[in-house]
Amino acid sequence: MSQLTSPFLISIGGCAALGLLVFLIIILPLSFSYIDYYDYGLEQRKSTGNVRTDRVYIGGRYWLGPDKRFLKYPADQQILHLDDLAVFSDGGINSVGLTFLIDIDLTYAINELEVGKLHSELAQSYSSVIESRTNDAIKNSAINITFSDYFRNRRGVEKQFRNAVQDRWNFSPQLHVTLDQFHIGRIQIPESVATKQLEALVQNERTAKEQFLQEARLEREETSVQVNTINLRTNQLLRNTAASAALQVANANAQSEKIKLSALNTGTLDLLQTIGIKSQNETIAYTYIRNLQNRESLDLMVSYLSDENIVKTSASTN
Repeated sequence: MSQLTSPFLISIGGCAALGLLVFLIIILPLSFSYIDYYDYGLEQRKSTGNVRTDRVYIGGRYWLGPDKRFLKYPADQQILHLDDLAVFSDGGINSVGLTFLIDIDLTYAINELEVGKLHSELAQSYSSVIESRTNDAIKNSAINITFSDYFRNRRGVEKQFRNAVQDRWNFSPQLHVTLDQFHIGRIQIPESVATKQLEALVQNERTAKEQFLQEARLEREETSVQVNTINLRTNQLLRNTAASAALQVANANAQSEKIKLSALNTGTLDLLQTIGIKSQNETIAYTYIRNLQNRESLDLMVSYLSDENIVKTSASTN
């Protein structure tokens, strides 16, 4: 009996060993989990779905056990491409606001030490949250940028959009990602919007033209008033000058006549005294005769009144 039991026990032991070996062959590969270099990993229990967030695994092979696996998140740069994003620009001073479409391309990466927080707060929906916040940030920032800046100051616009996106991502709950590349792509203006914009610009030019015409008309009127004022002042100055000159000539003539008459009176008195005429009648007669002689229309000759009959004397010298 003992001889029969011994081989039986040996066969049972061999089966058990074989079964254990098969079990190990099956279980051991299932107990290892792998992570590629472009992924991060969090431990996840297969039976319950629970995720351990306090440790982040990077590329490699790890012994987790048959009931665990890795929940993976991208470790490399992720690309977000926004096509035909509708934005509204600032109207500025000489233009109305304009609605148009732009393309945005950016890249971002999940922060390695914050993968657990990202999973706890957003899980696999983080990409849709990033896209939503990016749209909001760009649209809210675009209303402070004039349309011309997209062509004249493209780098400045990109910088403003980038800062707006990063600030929006930092709102609670944070996205736990870092923004890397950011570029503005194609800019499209809808035909209807372009037509309205052109009409607005044309109307602005017409308004400016009318304003310039009014200013020119006003300038011409003011110039005409100034010219008339200068002409009036010139005429007044000429009239005043002519009147002053005429007055001075008249005063000079009067003064000359006065001097002449005074000299005549003095000369006549000296003459009468020299020839010995003293009575009033003789003086009147002499004056009458002299006046007759001085008349151009009367041919009268009084010999004793001529210059030849006057005895010229000179002062005696002692």
